[in-house]
Amino acid sequence: MTKLKKQITFETTFGSYLADELLGEGGAGRVFGGVGPDKSRVAIKVLSEDRASADKRRRFKNEIAFLARNRHPNIVPVVDHGVARGGHVNGPFYVMQRYDESLRELMRAGIRSAEVLKAFSQVLDGVEAAHLQRVVHRDLKPENILYDRASGALAVADFGIAHFTEDLAATTVETAPSQRLANFLYAAPEQRAPNQIVNQRADIYALGLILNEMFTGMVPHGTKYRLIGEVDTEFGFLDQIVERMLSQVAENRPAAIADIKGLIQRYQYEAVSMQRISSIDASVVKSSEVDEPLALDPPRLISADWKAGMLILILDRPVTPQWVDALHNMGSYSSLMNIPPIRFTFKGTQAVVGAAEHEVQSVIDYFKSWLPQASRTLKQNLEAAARRREDQRREQLRKERAEEETRLRLLRSIKI
Repeated sequence: MTKLKKQITFETTFGSYLADELLGEGGAGRVFGGVGPDKSRVAIKVLSEDRASADKRRRFKNEIAFLARNRHPNIVPVVDHGVARGGHVNGPFYVMQRYDESLRELMRAGIRSAEVLKAFSQVLDGVEAAHLQRVVHRDLKPENILYDRASGALAVADFGIAHFTEDLAATTVETAPSQRLANFLYAAPEQRAPNQIVNQRADIYALGLILNEMFTGMVPHGTKYRLIGEVDTEFGFLDQIVERMLSQVAENRPAAIADIKGLIQRYQYEAVSMQRISSIDASVVKSSEVDEPLALDPPRLISADWKAGMLILILDRPVTPQWVDALHNMGSYSSLMNIPPIRFTFKGTQAVVGAAEHEVQSVIDYFKSWLPQASRTLKQNLEAAARRREDQRREQLRKERAEEETRLRLLRSIKI
């Protein structure tokens, strides 16, 4: 990006655009940054007349025609176009929305793994929209995918070497077999050899390279490239898809963007199912160990009082409803005939029961003998309840695993 010493004015039939910086420069043209009649930020792509061949002019005309009628949010739109004459810049130009940066800058800054698929899906949507109009980009790379911070939108740009079907082309372009129409790094094998058919599968190859690079930071070439699963195991399922997209034989790649979307969704479902099975297998069912203090250490009687026929026994600590229930249901025990454990009521550290004067000592002696027995009963009850929960949890995990295995088996058998 270079600030211009002097502003350049680009006139069209309907507006005037002022460029004040040079955003980029290629072999046959430049991209300027500036403002439109409404002061909106724009980018102006100019094909320099003195450096452009007749073939490049025809391609530029086709690019303008396609982008001008495009209304897809993930393809850069042309908002105006014209021809610059008589100044420092001469040649046809078109005006488009100004984007903040390219996917290349986003990747350099680092995209979180969790955000990659969200961003990549926008790229897929833009390329698919072009393909559905029978337009093959043939030069997909991170530099040609632009990003708008305000909306978070990614849009595919630079259709300058795209292949247009005859009914979409503004002018016919003949492509010589020896003519290189794509950058080498992201070009499909068929684009590097003469006399090969180049169709939308070439774009799919480039998209496979970009998808892997968005995770790993490296363009995969050869057989030992860095896998997505090595960077983030959660998204390792994408490696199978990238491998298919990068097939050296074009016919072995997915035939359409819709196929890639379907594969991502299907393999993501499979990955989630496999992760669920692994999670189930790794689940630890807690043992039936009891950690209730009253079950391990019985309460102790520390004091007693008697008032108006009511015996009040004081314990060293409060007891729980579960302990009281164990006391009331501890099976065999010894007691005075008319004062069994069920007659006692508890509040905090107090146990209260009606007793005559001559019964008090016997009641206290029996009560003391019940304390350890009630705690043992409580422990048995808690252990039995824990075992039931363990059995229920294991059965639940068994059913969940069986369901996931069935789902995974079905997903792998489905043919779309």
